Amino acid sequence: MPKWGIEMTEGTVGRWNVNEGEVVAKGAPLLEVETEKIVNAVDAPASGTLRRIVAGPGDLKPVGALLAVLAPPEVSEAELERFIAAFQGAKVSFEPESQAALTKAYRAATGAGADAAAAGRPLAADEEEPRVSPIAKRLADDLGIDVSSIRGTGRNGRITREDVMAAQAARESAGKGPAVAGSPANMPVRARLSATRATIARRLLEAKQTIPHYRLSLDVKCDALLELAAEASRVSGRRITVNDLLVRSCALALLAHPAINAWLEDEEILEFPHADIAIAVAAPAGLITPVVRRADTKSLAEIAADTADLTARARRGALTREDIAGGTFTVSNLGMHGLSRFDAIVNPPQVAILAAGAAEDRVIARAGAPVVAKVMTLTLSADHRVVDGAAGAAFLATVRELIEAPAKL
Repeated sequence: MPKWGIEMTEGTVGRWNVNEGEVVAKGAPLLEVETEKIVNAVDAPASGTLRRIVAGPGDLKPVGALLAVLAPPEVSEAELERFIAAFQGAKVSFEPESQAALTKAYRAATGAGADAAAAGRPLAADEEEPRVSPIAKRLADDLGIDVSSIRGTGRNGRITREDVMAAQAARESAGKGPAVAGSPANMPVRARLSATRATIARRLLEAKQTIPHYRLSLDVKCDALLELAAEASRVSGRRITVNDLLVRSCALALLAHPAINAWLEDEEILEFPHADIAIAVAAPAGLITPVVRRADTKSLAEIAADTADLTARARRGALTREDIAGGTFTVSNLGMHGLSRFDAIVNPPQVAILAAGAAEDRVIARAGAPVVAKVMTLTLSADHRVVDGAAGAAFLATVRELIEAPAKL
């Protein structure tokens, strides 16, 4: 499993473009791997025969895990099994310079200097070829199928994913499908989490469990902000949204409060000179956060162009790895759905995220008299390991100042 970007720790195997037994050329697209909710192509690191696929579609693997084995045709199946069993998960990537690391890992697993005769030796008497592939074992466990009841059709009778699926189909046709909850009139539809949804679930659970969140909320008068959005749209000829103005406001506020514009990596805090602001987008496959780069240096029209482009590409699944990596802060706006306020979960390694509710009519006091004004509730979620409450409050106060008197935007 390659490592793409500082934040990547694991990836989900997608579609394989080459079948076992086929010859592949160096640099040819070998498979697809989903990371951070986008799909990347993995190219073959060398020319050769794809002898064994170890990780199948849907398998989640850490960086450095073995996905497949390229080997010459003369290498025996027994030797392949020994190599796979001895593989140590070397931290390598599918880049040309990693070929030495791959060769080193192979030699470590098979014995340096092994000759052709050794490479073709059969399994020793006390060795046994695994009877069930890892993919088939996981699927059988999920379906509640006893693998001892399955006749394998793979090499040497090995049970494959297809064998498990065939066993499940036979069980369902015989009326022995797994019991499901619900009344006969309200039977649920079972569906495994998609790779994207599984990534979202895993990352949010990790963030919720490991980050000591606290939240600060502030009501902000935004009549002037809405007027600016309309005027800026007219002048620029491009639609400027409230979200664009929020991105710009946060970008300027982050320059004044660099402790918020930061990452936490192990025991180090990384503060950034520019605000690369991630925007939460609800795409068909799930929540995704493309990044507006150096938002503090861009005009409202430039930010609007970036957000419109990123949002459109997110919704059609056309973002690249670079589009979603490296954000230093996140803005999540659900005001368009009519929500007055909500809480958001920090997106690590970032240390804070801003949740924005709807700009709605509320009665406020002005000069001692009640008046109706447009008011928006902002909620900052922050990592207490890095951001103290006073620092978070000061950041929110700066954002409010920019929104209520938006000439600086």
